[in-house]
Amino acid sequence: MVNEHGVSRVVQHKDYYLRGGDMTVLVENHLYRIHSYFFERESLFFRQKLLAGPSGDGEDRGSNDTNAYTLDDVKSEDFARFLWVFYNPKYSVYEASLDVWLSILRLATRWGFNNVKELTVRELEKLDIECVDKISIYHEYNISKLYLIPSYIAIVKRGVPLTFTEGVKLGMETVLRIADARERARQRASESGIRTPSLDDFEDSDVEVLVREVFGLGSRPASPTPTGASTIPNGTPGSTIKLNTPPKANGAPAPRNGVSADTAAKTSVDSMRTFTTAMGSQVSTVQPAAAPPSTTPAPPPQTATTTPAAAPATKPGASTTSTVKSVPLPPLQPAADKDKDLLLDKAGNKSHLPETPKSANNPLPKFAGMGWSPGALF
Repeated sequence: MVNEHGVSRVVQHKDYYLRGGDMTVLVENHLYRIHSYFFERESLFFRQKLLAGPSGDGEDRGSNDTNAYTLDDVKSEDFARFLWVFYNPKYSVYEASLDVWLSILRLATRWGFNNVKELTVRELEKLDIECVDKISIYHEYNISKLYLIPSYIAIVKRGVPLTFTEGVKLGMETVLRIADARERARQRASESGIRTPSLDDFEDSDVEVLVREVFGLGSRPASPTPTGASTIPNGTPGSTIKLNTPPKANGAPAPRNGVSADTAAKTSVDSMRTFTTAMGSQVSTVQPAAAPPSTTPAPPPQTATTTPAAAPATKPGASTTSTVKSVPLPPLQPAADKDKDLLLDKAGNKSHLPETPKSANNPLPKFAGMGWSPGALF
């Protein structure tokens, strides 16, 4: 309102001069009585203003209409729109036009209201804004270019080039990047064998890859690879933690190193039987050293062929001639006390071993020509 002298008369704002307010702000010719809490909470700009101290007359700044804070270069209409964010009568329902949100975005960016700016961007994404205008707005207020990927794709794929007015809005850098993306798309179409390439022949996903490359927005994040076995922390790839094998049912002991107790016991018994058989074969096939070599051919083996064992050590000067023959083995039977000193001769008949007299150095008797004592087996 202007008086007769051409000076605007200061009036209280019809919506935002609140009785419970604790801060008075003068914007153009309107007085706003609002709550300082919202401005102290989010804006460094207003925190510095509120901490500036009292005015020259000793009164706190903004405490009354005569000592109000003055906001320069701000329109009263824009400031009222900005206050609507905090005093919206419809909780969490913000329905406004593009011009209203641009007024809010301008002041939120200027005063550092980050939460208000995020709210503005969310609401702008719900509106249908022409691609060139949206790119220009988001670049001006430093909003992430990731929101602009659909707009970039639409401009790259459209059939007509940018006009002069559109180029001025976008700026030289953006115009050059869009031209680069369009040229790359045509080049790839020519390389694929298309004689007259058209940008409509490209899928949006293919153009998106070009846009991300040209504008430096990076590629899409890779899908997480499902992990397999549990790996040792800070270990080499592929190293896994192996748990002990659970015990068998009915209290049976768990196998160690992949071999069960029953299998180990059975293997031990088989080893003892093999050792006994080998020793019995050695006793029955080794001939006394004094006996001359036999010229009679031995009968062909019928049951089993034994491998000659290493010849036991003999005294110096003793004859080492021995003959190993394969003879059929009789079934193993418990030896009786009276047969413990019997051996088999060439024909398979039992015969007593000649026993040599005991010596002073060796109290145990040695079997003639054998070169070993019973204690050598144990």
